[in-house]
Amino acid sequence: MARVRRFSRARLSSSRSGTFLRAEEGLGEPPITLAYSLGESEASFPVIHGFVAEGALEADGPLSGEFAFLAKRGERYLAGRDALGTRPLYTDATGSIVASDHRFFPPGDPPHPLGRGTTVDLGSMSVRTARTVAAVTAGDLEGSASRLAGLLEESVERRVKGCRKVAVSFSGGLDSSLIAMLAARRTEVTLCSAFASGSRDELGVGRAADLLGLRSLSTKLEGPRVADELAGLDLPFRAAPMDRALWSLYSSTARLAADDGAELILLGQLADELFGGYMKYSIAAKKDEGLAARMMEADVEACAERAFVRDEDACARFIEPRFPFADERVVALALGLPVSYKVSGPQRKLVLRIAASRLGLPDELVQAPKKAAQYSSGIAKILPST
Repeated sequence: MARVRRFSRARLSSSRSGTFLRAEEGLGEPPITLAYSLGESEASFPVIHGFVAEGALEADGPLSGEFAFLAKRGERYLAGRDALGTRPLYTDATGSIVASDHRFFPPGDPPHPLGRGTTVDLGSMSVRTARTVAAVTAGDLEGSASRLAGLLEESVERRVKGCRKVAVSFSGGLDSSLIAMLAARRTEVTLCSAFASGSRDELGVGRAADLLGLRSLSTKLEGPRVADELAGLDLPFRAAPMDRALWSLYSSTARLAADDGAELILLGQLADELFGGYMKYSIAAKKDEGLAARMMEADVEACAERAFVRDEDACARFIEPRFPFADERVVALALGLPVSYKVSGPQRKLVLRIAASRLGLPDELVQAPKKAAQYSSGIAKILPST
């Protein structure tokens, strides 16, 4: 399977004519085009951006993984995204152009993003499938934590399988520490961190790396460095200050990972939305647990429209990102858990902390307090105003 990759603005503009895969035969409509990796002499179907962990695109049936794809079915062409929407995919209004990068579309012809879990028949633009992740019935708290522990182990294993060396975008908090520990049981791991002087992350990542016994690299976030990272920002939506902060942060850690020779970088995105990591869920749960649950579900769905697009784009200029919490089995379990398993009084991510403890994460990291990455890294204070 040909692997689709993204391109920086400079590389894209200088090589645009050589970065399209054309699939014209049997359509009877304008040619379908899809961006593919420079250097591919021939791209066979299916074309994948990301990875398929289970299933086969050559046959109808359920797939799992993190991907956008273009596949051929007889004389027709299908394109789609994974059920969580970790990889973007765009078409024009007619379905004659499909690309995993919004920048491949001509000026004045804005791309149309496909919804998460959607597979469309190009040309007719009819929806073949629209997959969602169904919640599974939860057991008791301890049983659910045990099940979650097993699913997270399996998720990380699938994402690092066959890799000699991987990186983790690392803050020293619960999510990235857990992913790093599990990945290190399967392959060589380097922890990559970016932070401003005097930030909580500067003080904490070294201690966390020592507790995990893993090698770490870091880069200081300073005004000129952040400005350099922001020069590469190019999103299909207007970037809010949080988008600009997180873009700079993950772009910096991805650059470190690539320079160190890692084959991919793991990020802890979606853990907060799934397991009640944000303070707003705790506040809502005090009034109405149903409201808190609906907020979490809405935020999981919204990640496909913005957060995954932003973070994947920030990293993929340098190295492929993967998101172990965005695993269908993990998400199905999380969606079926009562809010009380996630938020209990002042404690947030309760079931995830129990699972992490069962997996052997040091207690200091299990109990690490939650703080949003843009604040714990200190980047929010040094972000340029324009």
